[in-house]
Amino acid sequence: MFGFGVKRRTSVGGFSSVSRAANVDRLFRETFDIVVIGGGITGAAIARDAVLRGLTVALIEKGDYASGTSSRSSKLVHGGLRYLKGRHVRLVRESLRERGILLKIAPYLVEPTSFLLPVYKGSPDGRLKLRLGLTAYDMLAGFGEIARHSVLSREQMMEAEPLLRSEGLTGGFRYYDCLVNDARLTLMTVRSAGDEGAVVANYVEATGLVREDGRVCGVSIRDRVSEETGSVRGRVVVNAAGPWVDHVRDLGGVAPILRPTKGIHLVVPRTRLGVQSIVVIPRVDRMLFAVPNGDYAYIGTTDTDFSGDPAGVTIDPSDADYVLGASNALFPSAKLVAADVSGGWAGVRPLVAREGTPAPSDVSRDYEIDVAPEGMYTIAGGKLTTCRAMAQTLIDRVIAQEGRRLGWQAGHCRTDQVPLHGGDVEKFERYAQAAASAVETGWGLPDETARRLLRAYGTEHVKLLGYAHQDPKLLRPLFDGCSILQAEAVYAVEEEMAVTLSDFMGRRTELMLFGDDHGLPGAKKAAELMGSLLGWDGRERRRQVEAYKESVAEMITVARGGQAGLHQALPRVPYSG
Repeated sequence: MFGFGVKRRTSVGGFSSVSRAANVDRLFRETFDIVVIGGGITGAAIARDAVLRGLTVALIEKGDYASGTSSRSSKLVHGGLRYLKGRHVRLVRESLRERGILLKIAPYLVEPTSFLLPVYKGSPDGRLKLRLGLTAYDMLAGFGEIARHSVLSREQMMEAEPLLRSEGLTGGFRYYDCLVNDARLTLMTVRSAGDEGAVVANYVEATGLVREDGRVCGVSIRDRVSEETGSVRGRVVVNAAGPWVDHVRDLGGVAPILRPTKGIHLVVPRTRLGVQSIVVIPRVDRMLFAVPNGDYAYIGTTDTDFSGDPAGVTIDPSDADYVLGASNALFPSAKLVAADVSGGWAGVRPLVAREGTPAPSDVSRDYEIDVAPEGMYTIAGGKLTTCRAMAQTLIDRVIAQEGRRLGWQAGHCRTDQVPLHGGDVEKFERYAQAAASAVETGWGLPDETARRLLRAYGTEHVKLLGYAHQDPKLLRPLFDGCSILQAEAVYAVEEEMAVTLSDFMGRRTELMLFGDDHGLPGAKKAAELMGSLLGWDGRERRRQVEAYKESVAEMITVARGGQAGLHQALPRVPYSG
């Protein structure tokens, strides 16, 4: 039997492929206070909150962590300036507060960044209206780490972004929000839960609900790696499955609650769209953003109703035309066409259906908690920025209603004070500057690589480099010209529970979206490094590389307006037997 395929090692890592196998075994044997279905950002935050309060927690995810919506956002931690226009003041205030908390607990992943907002003659939102809105935005944020907005003249706007359409430009504003690596934020939230004792496992699918006397008391599960089936028992089950929330509710025979909407982003080389800052692309229906990311820029997002299986969400030609048209209207000299698109992504927002909301962009980003059937709490809606607050609200409610079952042992929420894994340092920017210099001089790495390591791993960069200390060859780049080190492929397996090559290329790193040639020149080497730890034979290594190549080709085809499906129903995992 090939089985799980991991070489036998004497110790069980805290968040490794070996600990994953041990965790799956515990899922089948133990009873937990809370079982969380869903390893996106919401489920991850719930697991972390619950375990920090002293509850026993299990978390299962049918794919990889963040493989759904949580790696397909606009990669922003923000208050949502446009929501002020709809007078959603409470949502904006909460989002800005949570932005400040994330800056504190995950300073290496959440980065303050300037946004440019151009204003044109005839715009429905004139300079005065926008200035009042930005002033209110700053006031709601309070005094913290983020700078206040400033007013820019027409000349200053053109100097900052020469590609802007000059005709009708009257000036603009510079304001500040944050960028985030959404997949790594999710991963580090899950890992932080695991650090505190939560039993977590990716590639474990919920196939049914277990009931006793009409109450949900567990989840039927299938380990998609070993194909073993069984159940995990829990005093409370939390349905945090994102766009699959209604699928889980259907397992319990309760009505759907979602109005899913789709958002897409397109990636183009900076040689074709050389934006220097994040630029707001104002539209009548919503804001789009052009965001620089290394040698690339991405543009999005859309907001359209979606029906069907979220695993089959794709970029329709009309979506791509809309995004390219909006970009060309603001940056006419770019003259972007489908052939310029190097990739992209589509995601489904699990928004709550509400009466009297005609347009998808008008659907509230607020969240809702529903208890049905008895014993299962469903949370839906919300946004990436408010994940921690959503988790706190849900666990507060679970404790209030289920305290007797949980033994009245739970403590108070601490997630606003305890740093995420890798974020346990004050004054991160000062630390990062000194640490990057030390990495550059002590390890002989380029400055770009040193700074990226700090941004991706925080204080954990020391542990990652420890693997290279044992084997200096791991300091080499994955391929020529790449800033990703070979050590990162090893670290992904040993410390970040990567199970497939795509886990590493697409979520542990961003090579699939923003790497030279989508990281394909390094796919074989990454498969060799991962396979030596995961027990892949030559056949399996080739299969992993071919599967990744197919995913990249499919992504490019779809992003350019082709008709191939962007996702498999479930991601490929190593074969068994």
